[in-house]
Amino acid sequence: MKNFYFKKFHIYFVTKKMKGANKLKYFKNKDELLFYRTPAAFTKHSPLEVLKYAIGANLYMPGTQNNIFKKLIHNDFREIGAITLCLEDSIQEDEVAEAENNILKILNDLFFEQSAHPKIAEDLPLIFIRVRNVEQFYKFSKRLERTHLNILAGFCFPKFDSENGNDYFSIMHGLKEKHHEILYGMPILEDRKLMSLDTRVQELSMIKEILLDHKDEILNIRVGGTDFSSVFGLRRSVSYSIYDIHPVADCLTTILNEFLPYDFVISGPVWEYFSNNPDSTEIYGLKKELRLDLENGFFGKTIIHPSQINVVNQEYIVNYHDYRDAKDVLSREGGVSKGNHRMNEAAPHHAWAKKIIARSKVFGVLDENCKIA
Repeated sequence: MKNFYFKKFHIYFVTKKMKGANKLKYFKNKDELLFYRTPAAFTKHSPLEVLKYAIGANLYMPGTQNNIFKKLIHNDFREIGAITLCLEDSIQEDEVAEAENNILKILNDLFFEQSAHPKIAEDLPLIFIRVRNVEQFYKFSKRLERTHLNILAGFCFPKFDSENGNDYFSIMHGLKEKHHEILYGMPILEDRKLMSLDTRVQELSMIKEILLDHKDEILNIRVGGTDFSSVFGLRRSVSYSIYDIHPVADCLTTILNEFLPYDFVISGPVWEYFSNNPDSTEIYGLKKELRLDLENGFFGKTIIHPSQINVVNQEYIVNYHDYRDAKDVLSREGGVSKGNHRMNEAAPHHAWAKKIIARSKVFGVLDENCKIA
């Protein structure tokens, strides 16, 4: 009995000591001379207004993958800010139990590894779990302990809709209240009801009401471009962006129109092509889509291969002139001023400026005369 209480005390003590210790920083291996403003460190305890812009490239990996712990402690995923361990589409139904056990072991090992070697925490990304569905999440939640949740930043909720949305958040609430840990949810909008013109607007309106009720617990809204494409039997080729696939782009536009005015961060859909050759068609296509993501209002990108990490995150470094113009806009209560070969209007550009400044805190501001290859 004494040993039992000692173990409990030890876990509690280490958890308190580690709270907020995981301070990740983008581009810390880059020459600081590249930056006008260097990226700041962040943790899952950072303010939500900053943290929701910290999820750049989010690498999805099957929960059955057995080398994740080793790769994380050896910092093999360089410059990654977020990873998601998947219990849904990337595995088969008969692999769920194996994946759950593997994820619990990864989280447990990471907790005790970084308690013994705190320096490791500086390279650990934000870690999320994509659960399979509400039923699986409820059962799995019973197995999660405080040691696991100390490592976790939150959960991705697949096939999120007006019927299951509150259930997902209710289960997460139960974990937060029981273990007194910060956790965030990231709903994934990919249900077929969103593709049909007959149900899209009504369904999005009902989802919006749920998300507004839980806004302080949401880092971003994610969208399933692959799932949306599958409804029409479509798949974009390497030479086209998701914006060229008009039936899907139409749905994505409606989602942006529904949620951007409420200051939600909406993550861009996955780019399915990868290559280790930076001059390849695959990487060119990814860069093109990333720029279209930003122009349209998406921020953050689901990725499926480590070769995509730096390509994505480097796109989120703030341009020097955007930063200076954003600072100028926020310094004024009204009126118009001259920016970098453009007009700055305090009122209509205010929301844009706030996003630029928030993004600059995490990804930094590139020096006026520098480029990152």
